[in-house]
Amino acid sequence: MLKKFWATATAAVMAVSLVACGSSGSSASSNDAPAQTKAEEQAAGAEAKGDSAGEEAKDEAGSASYKIGLMISPLATREEYYRTAEMLVEQYGADKFVMDVYPEDPQNEQEVTISKALNIAMDPEVKALIFDSADIGTIAAVNKIKEERPDIKILFGSLNEDVYEMAKVGDIMLTIDPELYGESVAQMAVNAGAKHFIFYSFARHMSNSMKVRYLESMKRVCEENGVAFEQVTMPDPMGDAGVTGAQQFMLESIPSLMDQYGTKDIAYFATVSTIQESMLKTIVENGGIYPCHTDPSPFSAFSGALGLEIDDAHKYDAEYVTDLITKKLAEYNMNGRVGGWEKSLVRCEMEFLFQYAMDYCEGKLNEVDGQPDVEEVERLLSSIYDETAKFNNCTNDTTGEEYPNWFTVARDLYVF
Repeated sequence: MLKKFWATATAAVMAVSLVACGSSGSSASSNDAPAQTKAEEQAAGAEAKGDSAGEEAKDEAGSASYKIGLMISPLATREEYYRTAEMLVEQYGADKFVMDVYPEDPQNEQEVTISKALNIAMDPEVKALIFDSADIGTIAAVNKIKEERPDIKILFGSLNEDVYEMAKVGDIMLTIDPELYGESVAQMAVNAGAKHFIFYSFARHMSNSMKVRYLESMKRVCEENGVAFEQVTMPDPMGDAGVTGAQQFMLESIPSLMDQYGTKDIAYFATVSTIQESMLKTIVENGGIYPCHTDPSPFSAFSGALGLEIDDAHKYDAEYVTDLITKKLAEYNMNGRVGGWEKSLVRCEMEFLFQYAMDYCEGKLNEVDGQPDVEEVERLLSSIYDETAKFNNCTNDTTGEEYPNWFTVARDLYVF
């Protein structure tokens, strides 16, 4: 069972060019021959390198034809999830994947989610199914799938239903560590000189225990450091006012609070990703503190909020984009007041899910009683994240139960 450990490897996620994916729900088509030839060559050459290497190559060469299903957030609501899926599908071979998207309003279209996921699972070549943001309707979809295809490996990214119920139906899950993440975000605000910390959310998100857990961690760090913590209810972007209404609320609330408290040293955090661009833009233009995106990444919110011009050659170059962000913030005298990750949470998370799913389909894992192959989990997480990352098994904050199929990750924040 995975306990707390520090990752020591420093290999980064490879950046590759994006190629548009095929239409929703369709399997991309490309020739299987090159991949099969490569696998056969690896198997043939491994015999001279010892039994261990030979067995690994044999597994790859001898793996049956397979596909991996993907339920991905739509471009309109979570662009980075969608773009990352496109990138990884192209990187690993479009012939391996069948992709469809969640409805834009998953809360009110759960039957659509179920229908789409079930349609993917009914392809007999699909051996694993990744739900990138595990949105509303996912639990019901998985229960339906398990009735028909109990053999399919189910993998979850960020969780948007009852997280402990999701742990019962998911075979492997990876999420941000709520306590460590909350502590790091609040500490960034403290270090930046915040006198107030505003936590924006709404009832639907506050029913998610993971968000409550990082709220409590943020509140504790603020209280320990003399920073006034305030929870503010904002409109739910899935409510009647929609995303536009939530964005407008932010545009008015942020400067209003600066006027109310007579200071620009206010840190603002919101639990929802769809308003981050307008939120960041308003904070930068008014001089507040933006400790972190709810899905930390240099590719989310920054480009639109700061008007960055990024050429195609560097569009997915995290180091290049991070440098651009730092330089642009300097124009507003905002260096040291904006934080995040200098690599993408979404990309790291999905890279892990893709690689583990392929390992499963190719027979490379050593799973016992259906539980994750811990050694492979550790190897993948260590290679995808870096030396500042910390990994744990998630523990139920009410019962104390530890979940062997649920892994959490946190890493140091980057201050631009």
